[in-house]
Amino acid sequence: MTGNPDHICTWIYLDTLEESSEYPQVGKRSHLAEFQKVYWKCVAVFFALSTQFNPQRRHLLFSNKRREEFPRIDGFDLQGFLKEKNVEVVVLPLTWQTPEGYFGKWRNQFYIFDILQFIEKKYSSQPSDDIVSPDDYEPGFVILDSDCIINRPLDALFAEVRRHGLLALPMPYSDTHDINGVTREQMRRIFAELDGKDPGGNPAYYGGEIFAATLPVIRQINAIAPGVWQNMLERHRNGQPKLNEEAHFLSYCYHKIGRFGAMESFIKRIWTSPHYSNVQPEDANLPIWHLPSEKTGGIALIFKRLTTDGGRFIHRSLNGGGWTVDELGGYLGVPKRKKYLNWRHRLKYSPVYKWLKQ
Repeated sequence: MTGNPDHICTWIYLDTLEESSEYPQVGKRSHLAEFQKVYWKCVAVFFALSTQFNPQRRHLLFSNKRREEFPRIDGFDLQGFLKEKNVEVVVLPLTWQTPEGYFGKWRNQFYIFDILQFIEKKYSSQPSDDIVSPDDYEPGFVILDSDCIINRPLDALFAEVRRHGLLALPMPYSDTHDINGVTREQMRRIFAELDGKDPGGNPAYYGGEIFAATLPVIRQINAIAPGVWQNMLERHRNGQPKLNEEAHFLSYCYHKIGRFGAMESFIKRIWTSPHYSNVQPEDANLPIWHLPSEKTGGIALIFKRLTTDGGRFIHRSLNGGGWTVDELGGYLGVPKRKKYLNWRHRLKYSPVYKWLKQ
């Protein structure tokens, strides 16, 4: 590969009936076609926007299915679209599969560790000129959930990744808040048992929607995580408190590494539901919006534009009359939704609409 070696990645793992689990934001079991359709739309919008704003960077989609097996979504040629956008599809099985009853939600979220092991194996064995640019700098790897919206070039983000080696996104939970089955107080006890010493305080919990690091740090995490995995499986068998999801694991890995940069100026987990919103006007200035409650809202509406006008809107230059950050925010509610879309959005959450949909 020549040119910029930075990687922007997302993933989609398609569960079987036996692997199925709950993903509350979608509200359907994860093996169902209607559930998976929601995520396919997110994948399409993710790459449509990221390749527009970061065309010089390498884009990867990790999946357990080959490109030839990807479905048409509402008539949209997803296979052809990804090929046109030069998105590389990496076929990867899930080996970090939690056993039945481990937690109940997000059973495929540990796929991130399969991805990190793949990155280490592939790029450690490649000749250096395959991954290092003419500027001879350390390549950065950014792996995002597919319901993230990249709305700007990520030059500053990758510069920070290279500067620190690792970036992390702390989530402001209290010491006693239940974070997917454990509190930060419980995390402290688990960390102490893993390390053989107390960490000196309740550890921070870091969001798993983004992973951003260089290859040397990925090697460090790959050296830490398998031992934690075996320990947690043993805890599960013994009915002990454990780290239940991938962000718990990553939080422990970051704790062990100890040095990393801040992520808050680049991404925020933004809730846009009428029932709960944490949107602030300054969120529009962030280059990445993580929008869990927009999977079936604004992201689906942007996907519809891909299907109705052949994606022409996404090809237009940002500086030449194409979609601006304000226009994207008008669909997604960052910081304010378009008036007619705001009406539709509120209607979707109304008890009457939910009753009619039954």
